[in-house]
Amino acid sequence: MSYLVYLRKSRKDLENPFMTTEEILNRHECILLDLAKKMNLSIGGIYREIVSGDSISARPVMQKLLREVESGMWEGVLVVEVERLARGDTVDQGIVQRTFQYSETLIITPQKTYNPSSESDQTFFEFGLFMSRQEYKTIKRRLKSGVMSAVREGKWPYNSAPYGYRRYKLANQKGWSLEFDDQERPIAELIYHLFCDEKRGLGYISDYLEARNIKSRTGGRFTESFLREFLRNPANDGKVFYGRRKVVTKIVNGSSVRTRPRADEYIEVAGLHDPLIPHDLFLKAQERFRVSTPRNPSSYAVKNPLSGILVCSECGHKLQRRPASTSKRGAPYDVLMCKTRGCPTVGSAVEVIEREVLYALEDIVRGYEADVPSVPSLVPQKEELLHNAILHRTDLNKQQERIYTLLEQGIYSTDVFLDRSKALEKQMQEVDHSIEVLKNELEEEKIKYNNWKSFVPTCKQLLEIYWTLTPDAKNSALKEVIDRIEYKKLTRNPKGMCDVATFELTLYPKIPMKS
Repeated sequence: MSYLVYLRKSRKDLENPFMTTEEILNRHECILLDLAKKMNLSIGGIYREIVSGDSISARPVMQKLLREVESGMWEGVLVVEVERLARGDTVDQGIVQRTFQYSETLIITPQKTYNPSSESDQTFFEFGLFMSRQEYKTIKRRLKSGVMSAVREGKWPYNSAPYGYRRYKLANQKGWSLEFDDQERPIAELIYHLFCDEKRGLGYISDYLEARNIKSRTGGRFTESFLREFLRNPANDGKVFYGRRKVVTKIVNGSSVRTRPRADEYIEVAGLHDPLIPHDLFLKAQERFRVSTPRNPSSYAVKNPLSGILVCSECGHKLQRRPASTSKRGAPYDVLMCKTRGCPTVGSAVEVIEREVLYALEDIVRGYEADVPSVPSLVPQKEELLHNAILHRTDLNKQQERIYTLLEQGIYSTDVFLDRSKALEKQMQEVDHSIEVLKNELEEEKIKYNNWKSFVPTCKQLLEIYWTLTPDAKNSALKEVIDRIEYKKLTRNPKGMCDVATFELTLYPKIPMKS
C-alpha cells in the first residue's frame, strides 16, 4: 500500500512575506519527497490544500483525505508537521485522531512517525494537536488585532475591493486603501440613480443592466442579491468596517451550522478613500431598504412539498412556490411556478401537482410489482475490476521500490531515476484515477441495488401516509424515492378549471429504470 503526501499552507506561513503560497508548498513537497526517498516509501498521491480554514468543513481536500484514510486506502500520510492535519476545535481534532487510529494509518513527519494505535504515540499526537490549537488561537488573535487596527486607521482590510473601487498599496506605510475604478464607477452611480431617484426595484435594475449587456465584475448578470449588498455597502459612503457579518456557529439537529447574520454592533469608521456617491444619496438608499426590509427565509419552515424536486422542462430551473393571494387578481391557492424571466412555463396549483405525482408513483409501483423484474447486480463485476486495478497498483509500488534500489546501487543515474520515477508516477496516477472511478461506481452500484430492493416498500408506506404529513416531511419523504420530476406546461387552463391537470410530469425515481 502506498503513502500520501499532504501539503497545506498554514497561517504561520503568512509571516514570511517573501514567499508565495506555491513556493511554500513546493518547498514542503521537496522536504517530504526527500523523506520518502530516505524511508523508501512509495508515494501514491500528493494533495495540495491552499485553504487555511479553522474547521474540516472548510477544507475540501482534507475531507477527501479523511474519507480515503477511513477506507484504508493509504498506509500512511506524510505531512511537514502534525499540526497541519487539524488546528480546529476539539471536535475536529477528535475526528482526525479517530480516523487515523481506527484505520491504523501512520502519520509521518520529518521529526517523528506517529502510529495512532500506539498508546505513547497517541499521547504525543493529542498533545501536538492541543498545542497547535493554542498556537492557532494566538495567530488568529494577532491577525484580528492587526485588521482592527488597520480599520481604525481608515485603511481597507480586505483582499478584494467593493464594486466601483480598486485596491492600491499605501505609499511609505503598511496597508491598503481604495481608489475609483473608472470603468465600474459610472455603472455604480447608475445603479444608485435607478434605485433612489427613479424608485426602481432590484429586479428591474437587474433586467435593465442585462438588456444593455452590462456585466458584473465576474462577467455574469447583476443578481438581485448582489445589488442589495452593493447598495447597502458602507464603503460606498467612504466608510471602512469590520465585523458586520460575523460567523456564528450553532448546533442544529446535532450538526454544527455556520451562519453569517448581520451584527448589531460592529466597527465602522471614516475611511481614507473618497465616497463613491454623495452621502445624501446613500442615506436615501438605506431608507428605502428600511421601509421594505425583506423577510428572512431561514425563519420559515419548508412549505413547498416539492422543493428541490420539481424542475422546469424548458429552462431546467427548480419551480418555486407562490403563496395563495387574498387579492381578487391573485390565485386563492398555492402555486408552483418557474421564476426564470422569459420562460414560457405556466404554473399549477400545488395540490394538483402533488396528486398527479402520487398517481405516477402508484403506476411505477404497480409496474414493478406486476413484472417482479430481476435487476441484476453489477457489484461482483465491479469488485473484480477494482481488485485487478489494486493488484496493478501493487505491482507499480514494487517497481517504485526497485528503482530506489537501483539508484542506491549506482545502476541508475539521477537523470535515469527521475525519468523512470516520472513514468511510474504517470502510470500510478492513471491507475489511481481508475481505482477512484471504480470505487465510486461500485459504491453507486451498491446504493442503486439496495435502493431498488427497498423502493417498492418505501413507496407503499409513503402513499399510505402522505396526506397526513407536514410539507417539510412530505418533501423529505419524496426525496427518498424520487431524484427529480420534470414539469411541462405551456398553456394556461381555461377559467374555472384550475384543478384539472393539463401538464406533463416525468418522474426520475432513485432506482434502475426498467428497460
